[in-house]
Amino acid sequence: MSKRIESKVSITALGTCLMRATSYYEKDPCYKSEDFIASMIIPSYLNAMAKYNISRSVLKKALFKVPGIYEYIISRTRFIDEIFNSLAENVDQVLIFGAGFDSRAMRFRNQLKNARVFELDAQVTQQAKINRFVKRKIDFPMNLKFISIDFTKDSLVEKLDKAGFGKNSRCLFLLEGLTYYLDQESIDNTLNLISDYSSKDSVLVFDYASASIVRQEEINGDTKIKKHYQTLAKAGERPGFMLEGEIQDFLAKYKFGLIEEVDSAQLAEKYFCKEDFEPVAQKFRIVKAKKKV
Repeated sequence: MSKRIESKVSITALGTCLMRATSYYEKDPCYKSEDFIASMIIPSYLNAMAKYNISRSVLKKALFKVPGIYEYIISRTRFIDEIFNSLAENVDQVLIFGAGFDSRAMRFRNQLKNARVFELDAQVTQQAKINRFVKRKIDFPMNLKFISIDFTKDSLVEKLDKAGFGKNSRCLFLLEGLTYYLDQESIDNTLNLISDYSSKDSVLVFDYASASIVRQEEINGDTKIKKHYQTLAKAGERPGFMLEGEIQDFLAKYKFGLIEEVDSAQLAEKYFCKEDFEPVAQKFRIVKAKKKV
């Protein structure tokens, strides 16, 4: 994890929030998401642009330059929202890693009313979120607890224990848009911790980048994809981890079993009635897994 996020707000968190806010105002049902809170916490001039068809088109053209990313973020948001909507009432704890400006603790507060919700993120990004919510007079649910962490210094175990995150409960763990910014050691440490803290039937949700697809992108040399990587690198959020091999073998190392894995083509068909997204979004997969023992 880059040291940049300890001093500046995450550029990917900001970008995801803006895409969710923009999609909330879309008229086409394929493009519309239900994250009404994202639309409330982006800067007012961007919110005004997102509301209307012509200015929204200008906004998307100016800011969402990598083909397929906007559609992927919309699909990922809707897919994970469906998991929260169907599962939240049956879990004791929710832990959202790298939460950014995630609003599910608010949007699914009724489903989560009997669970404890924890959001984990770097202090600067987390405080920026809190400030925006307070400024807009958006109330946080009483069962939501923020855990700030310096990824370069702090012990995640100590942070969770101090926050009261309990072991051996049925949990929902979410790592959305996070794994590809971690290295292999960080992935192992995080997933081993999740395994240690969770009981049987706990659920893990994350998305990841396929190594084989990324290599194909590099071979094809798409200039827009290169610019996308360069932008993230300059922001200190260069993509790192990519999954090699079979997802079932990867999950088994952490005592989880696969429930569902969807690729870009399946997301495109489910939410957009099209064969696939543009190339840069084809590298992503979303996984839902369950703790086996």
